[in-house]
Amino acid sequence: MKRSESVKFPNSIQLFKFCQKVLMHQRGNKKVNDQEIGNILEFNPSDCSHWKRGEKSVRSVFSLARLSETLKVEASLIHDLASGAAGLDEAFFEFTESNNVRTTLDKAQDSGEAATTAARQRVEAFVSQLHAQSQFTTAPLYLPEVVRFFPFVQMQPIEMIDRLSRVLRTKPGHYVINYRKGDLKAQTRMSVLKDLARIIFEAERSRFPELGAADEKLVGYEQLIFVASLLAPKTMLLDEMARVDTRRNMISELSALFWIPKSLLTFQLQQAIRQPSTPVTTQATTGRSVEMAG
Repeated sequence: MKRSESVKFPNSIQLFKFCQKVLMHQRGNKKVNDQEIGNILEFNPSDCSHWKRGEKSVRSVFSLARLSETLKVEASLIHDLASGAAGLDEAFFEFTESNNVRTTLDKAQDSGEAATTAARQRVEAFVSQLHAQSQFTTAPLYLPEVVRFFPFVQMQPIEMIDRLSRVLRTKPGHYVINYRKGDLKAQTRMSVLKDLARIIFEAERSRFPELGAADEKLVGYEQLIFVASLLAPKTMLLDEMARVDTRRNMISELSALFWIPKSLLTFQLQQAIRQPSTPVTTQATTGRSVEMAG
């Protein structure tokens, strides 16, 4: 009987599967055969098979650069997969979220600069209330500290395979956000807050008049600003950026500190540099706590 052996290069398997998922995604979920992936690195069928089974290491700078360029994926994401710093699901989540951010920003631009600025300021004021109520002063933000202000929403860890989190409506006006059980990854944290944002800005928006009327072109943008501002407030982000050792990778250091995906960190850092936070003077944030009760 043949003795089973451990995989020699498990990270290579994850990298192969990631390439396969990205290509399928880019082709509208059409099937991609193994050799199409191997062709990116000019592998013959044997080398491609060894890569897929984790019998061949794919970690050279040139190979990873070619994968990044061909797949149009951030080089850092490919490197994280190859080194084991990111798993398959987390890496694919980062990939799709990077695309979602671009799509969301493009859609928001159709509403004009004045409308997007007003929406951003409303959401940032709303988030500032949550930070103040939870006494958030040091990163990272722990999700229960915020979710407790929304008594109509509960978080529950369960065994999940197909996604990082999902929303279930248990009864009218009440929801459960299920998330993948186990080590809570940065991507899972973002996924949970995206689900919370959908509940607040879409299903239960009427509870929060300070958010204003819904605008189909801006609701995705509002949710993005909500998640980014909640996890990495601009002022705190800029303060921490000034403290990062210049000899280290700033994006990696800050994403680890705030416990958020690099794609979200990059977005919020750009926002912080281009649009610094302004003093809040709206009625929603002066003299009144945001009432979260149902």
